[in-house]
Amino acid sequence: MPTTRRKDCAPTYKSLKVPFSGFLAVSFGLSLFTIAYKRALDPLFGGTPTEKHLNHVINACTILGFFLPKLTTCQTLLVLGTLVQFAPNTTYWVGIHAGRYGDPTIGLLITHVLVLAPVALLSVSLTTRITSPLAMVVFAAIAPHLRLIAEAIVHKLSLDTRKDYIFLFLGVLLYTAWTWVKINAVKPTSGMHRDFRVANLMEQYFPLVILAIFLLFPSMWSPSLSASQIFPYHSTAYPLRILSSQESLTGTVVVGELLDAPKGSAPDALHSLRYLRVSHSLLGGVWIADMVDTIGNVAPQIDEYGTPLGDSIYSTFVLQEAVRLINSTSRCQDSSCGNALVIGVGTGIVADAFARHGVTTTLIEIDPAVYDAARRFFGLRHPGDDKVFLEDARGWLHERVSAQSVSSSNTRKFDMVVHDCFSGGGVPKELFSLEFWNELKKIMTPTGVIAINFAGKLGSRSSRAVTTTLLKAFGQCRAFHDILDPSTVQNFHAEFMNMVFFCSISQTPLTFRPPVEHDYLHSHLRHFVLSSLEKREVPIAAIRNARARTKEVEEIILTDTNNKLDEWQRDDALEHWKIMRKVLPDIVWETY
Repeated sequence: MPTTRRKDCAPTYKSLKVPFSGFLAVSFGLSLFTIAYKRALDPLFGGTPTEKHLNHVINACTILGFFLPKLTTCQTLLVLGTLVQFAPNTTYWVGIHAGRYGDPTIGLLITHVLVLAPVALLSVSLTTRITSPLAMVVFAAIAPHLRLIAEAIVHKLSLDTRKDYIFLFLGVLLYTAWTWVKINAVKPTSGMHRDFRVANLMEQYFPLVILAIFLLFPSMWSPSLSASQIFPYHSTAYPLRILSSQESLTGTVVVGELLDAPKGSAPDALHSLRYLRVSHSLLGGVWIADMVDTIGNVAPQIDEYGTPLGDSIYSTFVLQEAVRLINSTSRCQDSSCGNALVIGVGTGIVADAFARHGVTTTLIEIDPAVYDAARRFFGLRHPGDDKVFLEDARGWLHERVSAQSVSSSNTRKFDMVVHDCFSGGGVPKELFSLEFWNELKKIMTPTGVIAINFAGKLGSRSSRAVTTTLLKAFGQCRAFHDILDPSTVQNFHAEFMNMVFFCSISQTPLTFRPPVEHDYLHSHLRHFVLSSLEKREVPIAAIRNARARTKEVEEIILTDTNNKLDEWQRDDALEHWKIMRKVLPDIVWETY
């Protein structure tokens, strides 16, 4: 049948009416893919490790794309659409196997090369065919800025919580472009039969049939439980049960349980615990089943469904409760137990303890899904709608200070603040700047105290910067570690550990009263941690360089305009990943 087909199955850039628009479309599409790809890797590797070499891989592909042999435009669009369409599955399966090597750097490089690099190379190849050489030079220059713009748009539209839909959307666009190019590349002659035209159209829309199948069977295009799973989900390969999994603002929020110890495991293998994770960050957990135990066999706390809950699996949350033992804080005098603020709810261990002690508590949590999980599965009591703020702490604080300046008599200040924003091997730098602490002091009473959770190495630059900034803001601080058995630590300076800083703007020295039975809330862990407080203190001089010159001290203070905390925490985040992979088995991190 006589037909005329253009040699490259596509018009050249000279025949396009708006050549630069095609270049922008492909570039922006690659930016969207990269955002969704990073989000898909978060549960397996965490955000900081994923970012480490990602831009290097994309830049290398941008250069290689100019020189490698090129497919036709039709072939490029079809292969690119297929790669993008299957990206949720390829990212997951390559990622879990690469992660089992035990090194996030190597694992991520393998994943970037096998999943991200082909998409980036084909995107560059496509732009060389649909646009001018001059536009390609511009591509190399503005690509990083396009990614920033794309991230801002995605964040503004809250699309980052639905990464699989971004893959699906891009796949639809690429398959549609492939169809359009093929149709316009074929010029039927006057003797062409209608049947060929119909058959030809069916061939062009074949990718859309694939998309329809993906839409009807979500499990084919998303390996995550949150896409189509009915909970609870029971693993067939391990005594693991997932109670809830959902995509949310800060990542994939998962509540899971390790049930009985697997057959043939070590005697000390973890079992009978419930945990809360967001992507590759463990926010906390509690013991369940036969691990539930209370002082005096008092009835334990229960969740929303009546399941008994035991002590926290992390002692750091109990250590934070020592803020109640500081002599300058309220001790329930005149029927008042003080006013507390908790920034970063997590599983709600501290917030619930305050409630049980009769402390009026205000909660700030950026992720509504985390707060919902704490309520449903970890027994957190709802303090009232006017005491819960599901938003960013920096914005909330600014509004609170502004409201307080207008009507100070109607705004009650806080006697105690617990600040726990550690997640995925690091803390958000904007919540550790001098400006943030100075603003926070404005809503605290003159004798107010604050407990700040931070994880890292004693002598690291990030630890020294945080300590120096806190001392600059509050004047006096003391630090304590949460290690249950300090005798097992070979070198405190080389050990990655949780530290809780207690600081105050009061001129009264920070001292802790001895705990009493009421402080323990019938908890063995609270009794053990709070009664051994004096043995846990870490000298401030051991964290910061006490002999540093004044200029060096000033340079390391964290401010909004001079804050390198993210950069300094990168190595800590990689080490934290390795630690967490040893704490919990691989299947816990691979099931979400």
